[in-house]
Amino acid sequence: MKRQLLDVLNRETTFVSGQQMSEQLHVSRTAVWKQIEELRKEGYVIEAVSRKGYRLISRPDALNEAEIRSGLTSKAFGQSVHYEKVVDSTQRIIKDLHRNKAAHGTIAVCEQQTKGRGRLNRPWQTEMGQNIMFSTLVKPDISLQLAPQMTLVASIAVAKTVEVVTGEQVSIKWPNDIYLNGKKIAGILTEVQAEANCVEMMVIGIGMNVNESKQSIEENDLSEKATSLSIETNRTYNRRDVLQQLLINFENEYERWLSVGFASMKAEWEERAHLYQKRVTVKNVDREQVGTMVGITDEGVLKLQDENGDVHLVYSGDLH
Repeated sequence: MKRQLLDVLNRETTFVSGQQMSEQLHVSRTAVWKQIEELRKEGYVIEAVSRKGYRLISRPDALNEAEIRSGLTSKAFGQSVHYEKVVDSTQRIIKDLHRNKAAHGTIAVCEQQTKGRGRLNRPWQTEMGQNIMFSTLVKPDISLQLAPQMTLVASIAVAKTVEVVTGEQVSIKWPNDIYLNGKKIAGILTEVQAEANCVEMMVIGIGMNVNESKQSIEENDLSEKATSLSIETNRTYNRRDVLQQLLINFENEYERWLSVGFASMKAEWEERAHLYQKRVTVKNVDREQVGTMVGITDEGVLKLQDENGDVHLVYSGDLH
């Protein structure tokens, strides 16, 4: 009900009476008043004037359920939200929700993670309430061999979102990092649960540095490697708007992938490829491969050309 109440307040530029809201939402005026008080506790500034009603003055920069769902036009992604201010990991929460029959498109979102991680189990920790950290539950009807493409699909969605909200061109570092002006701006972690050769569900975690301060980046000794939207553009962003745009883009790219396959999306990925046509090193646990990055296959596998001109396929690793 809070989301519907916010939708009503957002639509109006003047006061809305308690009677009007109770009629639109088919609830009592007492129920409206209780929800108004709940919204105030969450940081919404709502003016109340006798004989006029209520008016929304300002809203908090928070990623709670009411904020995320208010005005969100996606079909499934983000329409079910689990929000906690501080969690150990949104990936863990989504797995728990899946065991309790959570719907496709459910997201877990927080203001801060205490045990967030990226690929290769690297820690991912950020300032409280400054960035976007969430995980999405998806249930695609695909074979297990197609699952690695999910990370590339998500990376296209993240890249498009950053480009829309900042007006800046970004690059994608294979397989899961997004770069802005040569520094990491976001990362993606995909986990799969399968039975036999069929995917049962996937959890896609996305972390994006939105309003992270330069001081915080420096204190974590990451100033040479990482940045934020705010640092690069000298602007402060409304995280709700960024997240909503990302959820819509992610759902669109996901559905396109299921409909036409990754081969049709490959060109969009390659035009943003970080280190494209550059000499790189791909590190795995047991070996290193050196060569020129010449793109990816229709399946999303990295293509590395050696000094003899032979092209080798790389299925996993850390690109430098």
